[in-house]
Amino acid sequence: MATATTSTTLEVPAKAEEALRSKMKHLAHKQCDGAIRDFVQCSKEAGILVVIKCREHNKRMNECVSDYTTAEVLEGIKRQWVDAGRPSDVGWMPKVTRPS
Repeated sequence: MATATTSTTLEVPAKAEEALRSKMKHLAHKQCDGAIRDFVQCSKEAGILVVIKCREHNKRMNECVSDYTTAEVLEGIKRQWVDAGRPSDVGWMPKVTRPS
């Protein structure tokens, strides 16, 4: 069984890491829902001028999502998964904490 690893990171099976990354992205989108909705609304109103008119909305959305998809956040999610006994339950979700 292959494991995904980098220096000073928690080793988990590659399939598990892929699933945990997916959960991380899901949680990021959930936490950033307001910023994402604001950008979508702006883009609908701006039409072809979206790049110019929605620059700040796009920046806020990307910053928010980036805050929740760091290597540090992934390590925390891996740790929660290991501490929870490496559940195979598809419905298991880690707790969300605001990144530092």
